[in-house]
Amino acid sequence: MNHCVRLLLLFTPSLIGLGLLGIAFATNWWTIALETNIPKEDSLKISSSDERIYSTLIRVPISRGLLTECIAYRNVKVVITNTFDFRTELSHDKTMKLANENCTNNQFACVRGFAIVRPLTRCIDRRQQCNLIVDCEDQSDEISCVENFNTQENKFVNCPSGYTECQDRKSCYRKTEQTCDGVFNCMDKSDEQNCNPEKCQQNKHVYCPREGRCARKENSKRCDGIADCADNSDEENCLQCNGDPSVFLCDSKCFPGEYRCDGIVHCSDLRDESDCNDYITTSNYQRRLFSNDQPCLEQRFNPFRIYPPNDSTIESYSNPNQRLQYLHLIYYLQLIVFYGIVGGLIFLLLAVISLFFFGCCRHHCISVPFYFYGLWMLLAWLCILTALISFVFIWLWQKQTVLDYEKTLPLEIMIHERNPTLRHIEFFGISFWLACGSALATFIGLLLSYCVCCTLGSSRADDKEYEIMQMHNY
Repeated sequence: MNHCVRLLLLFTPSLIGLGLLGIAFATNWWTIALETNIPKEDSLKISSSDERIYSTLIRVPISRGLLTECIAYRNVKVVITNTFDFRTELSHDKTMKLANENCTNNQFACVRGFAIVRPLTRCIDRRQQCNLIVDCEDQSDEISCVENFNTQENKFVNCPSGYTECQDRKSCYRKTEQTCDGVFNCMDKSDEQNCNPEKCQQNKHVYCPREGRCARKENSKRCDGIADCADNSDEENCLQCNGDPSVFLCDSKCFPGEYRCDGIVHCSDLRDESDCNDYITTSNYQRRLFSNDQPCLEQRFNPFRIYPPNDSTIESYSNPNQRLQYLHLIYYLQLIVFYGIVGGLIFLLLAVISLFFFGCCRHHCISVPFYFYGLWMLLAWLCILTALISFVFIWLWQKQTVLDYEKTLPLEIMIHERNPTLRHIEFFGISFWLACGSALATFIGLLLSYCVCCTLGSSRADDKEYEIMQMHNY
């Protein structure tokens, strides 16, 4: 086989592979957004009384490359369940401490709820059990005593001073302070019936319209940036924010001042994360950009960083350690993707260079450049293939993780369960397919290199110059 034909056969796949992979490396078209899978309000269907429409932010990838990604946040309507509790009254540490709390022999432990007067403990004095006054939010301190209270009808024990009998005559409550205060102080819950905004306001509580009762927290207000109603109704459809001047309004919702420049996007126009000159996020680098006249948040990936960045929101998750392990594994897989593509580029370039040596040294070491070419093509193909497999694994695993209670926030899980199309709002972009094309071209070049090497022995007899060089002197 003529050496020019060999060069042409091997140059073609290696140059094609190098060009395709170079374009894939330099562009941010690795994934694309599927606009058709973003929920539209007119297409949402309420299938039961347990569901309602809720406005929330969703992440939409505008561009994603090996070193940068630009994520837009859109305010869309989704279907959620009415039973989800939006309140964050206790931090993770306090919740764990409460769950592991051990009451003494002189104390009674509320079964599922907290003590009404002291919401950071579930222990009450043993004398408060069966005293006709509900002291646990779940009423467990009085439920077991109801039968004893009513063994003899019309012989109900008189309520303590300052307390009034409930309608069912099974417990007592302070009528003035505990009527419409957001806590069921009566066994029949009569103290929280027929509440309206005026009654709630008298006791300094905000009214929750969907629940038809007052919020639990005292001095609660509508549109103050704090979810006081379990269904978040007190923080929706806000025209202005009340309370602290640092509270800011966006997307018809109010957010506390500490949410600004905290590295978490809460506004679709990114106003809460813009102009943060004195703030450095926990990710490698972030800034506000515009892509196609749409605001998006760019995050740069640092491939030279050995340890993954910290996550300031890790304590918000129910299993921080599992979340941290997941983030670290994703980070290291991203490193594999980056260095796999870079390695593929380097080895493809070495393969092309080795072909030039064939043109210069074919008379002295005709087989060596082909062997090196095959070696570089093999290493390039393995690097590209490893990078592509890792990228696909990350993409699939992240879609699966949105329903993982150990690695995802409960609100996100509930939203993705009720709106399954949200798990498919992005797909592989043109850069991914260019990298796949590069892997295919590299594999073809690898096969051709072995075919050429196998024909070298038979082609030597046809090379007159080679034959002359091998003649013996007489």
